[in-house]
Amino acid sequence: MALVPTIAVVDDDKSIRDALAELLEVFDFKCRVFERPESFLAAHAQGRFDCLITDLNMKSITGLQLQQTLAALDPGLPMIFISAQSDSEARSKALRSGAVAFLSKPIDDDVLYRHIISALNRC
Repeated sequence: MALVPTIAVVDDDKSIRDALAELLEVFDFKCRVFERPESFLAAHAQGRFDCLITDLNMKSITGLQLQQTLAALDPGLPMIFISAQSDSEARSKALRSGAVAFLSKPIDDDVLYRHIISALNRC
């Protein structure tokens, strides 16, 4: 793990991206935000990010599809899902596929922090 972990945030909602970026900076993490999963994948290289926080439902690629793609590219990258919808099937699939957590919006800051620390300790 890097001295200052870099967390990637993928969410098509600008207000969520901005809020998460600000919160992660308060937590003393580096943060890179991406509006689209494709932008994240273009910037991705194994080891570049220490954790990924992604929305479940996005316009192009879903968070579950992103997780599936990353399983081949970077299987060790810890993922935390966030979603405004409580989709128990998607939650189960994400967690079975290795997600650290599946959180509902609005996100509790302390809960998110604990899950990030857990994710970083997996590395």
